[in-house]
Amino acid sequence: MTLVADAFTGSLLAVEGIRDAMVVLNGPTGCKFYHSHISDCQYPRASSFDPLGYLEEFYFGQPRVPCTYLEGDDYVAGSTEKLQRVLPAIASKSNDMIVVVNSPGASLIGDDLKRFIENAGLAERCMAIENAGYSSPVCKGFEDTVIEILRWMKLSKPDSEQLPEKVNLLGISLYQSNWDSSVDELKKLLSYMNIEVGAVLCAGASTEEIRNSTSSACNLVVFPEYGLKIAQWYEKNFGIPYMLSPAGAPVGYGATETWLRSAASMTSADSSLALKMLRKERKKHYHKISRFHSLTGLPKGATFAINGDSSVVLPLTKWLYGYLGMVPAGVKTMPGGNPEAEAMIVDFLEEKGFGDSWGSFNECMPVDVVLADGHSVKMMREKRLCRTGVEIALPSSGYLNFLPRTYVGINGSLFLLEEIFNGLRVMP
Repeated sequence: MTLVADAFTGSLLAVEGIRDAMVVLNGPTGCKFYHSHISDCQYPRASSFDPLGYLEEFYFGQPRVPCTYLEGDDYVAGSTEKLQRVLPAIASKSNDMIVVVNSPGASLIGDDLKRFIENAGLAERCMAIENAGYSSPVCKGFEDTVIEILRWMKLSKPDSEQLPEKVNLLGISLYQSNWDSSVDELKKLLSYMNIEVGAVLCAGASTEEIRNSTSSACNLVVFPEYGLKIAQWYEKNFGIPYMLSPAGAPVGYGATETWLRSAASMTSADSSLALKMLRKERKKHYHKISRFHSLTGLPKGATFAINGDSSVVLPLTKWLYGYLGMVPAGVKTMPGGNPEAEAMIVDFLEEKGFGDSWGSFNECMPVDVVLADGHSVKMMREKRLCRTGVEIALPSSGYLNFLPRTYVGINGSLFLLEEIFNGLRVMP
């Protein structure tokens, strides 16, 4: 079975998603290697990598997430000596923001991380996350850490009025599959509406962009599991309203149109060009879908199983059923899902007569198409339990993407269609 990431992973990747920030992990090497690997894969910051360049203490041959490599005695005597060495050493390598995050075991020691930071003279550029809510869902760790960072930065209201054509994107994380292509797609769609994106919080934004995020007139929530609490924090502290689409994330033609209309309504922008582009692509490729169906009868009646974030599963399930005529054999959401989205999924499945499909995603169940994390997709393919699979979540199968790939927006719809239709061409 696929291992599901927890809040600890969400917390680390929230920091690693800031362009000029880095995590220092106060914990053992066992907590370091996976997170350093996934951070470097999801958001590489160097065009070349020489492992011999990171052989010094705390790095262990990896460029990201240096750690204090706590051992047995450290849990008894404390991590004082290693923390006193690691902070100045890491700080000397760059001027980036530093966030010290306790591993689950280190949080039990009780070391005063803030005191170490102050003694190292780094209070202006270094903060601590002493407890990341370890057994909670990954999205909770992400949101809580982002809010802690915003508080530490002591954001303030801008001197001038907030710019009506400027927005922030919330709810995008390095833990999401092809997050960077999703950001590019959303920025392109919003540019058709003359809307400027100020900051994509903790998903490629710099510390300066985050500090300037209060100058935006609105926050657009993309995936509420990762961004709704952050949007509510901005509204409470700075009066910045937020947009939450009733259709879920912009996945599939219908949900993308709803998301764009909602963004336009919130910002008083003109969505006509963006919607025109969406309908143009939809019409352009309808003939391919119709021709494929006339020759094979597919995709109508093909079964699918899906497991992902609730805000993705909701629009994707509706789109696959309503637009392509596919049959939901198993529908499941990841921990920490949005309750309203999950309730809408259940209502939809029951209304269409597929109530038994809710929660029944099974990696041993044969289906035509599986949409899930890369590990599940790869395993089901190898066992010949599906004709094709589409990665919509981590952990990744390891497939290297060079072309932009996203399941969000117009290009996301085309990507999903391409994967599904070409996969269904393969004989079972």
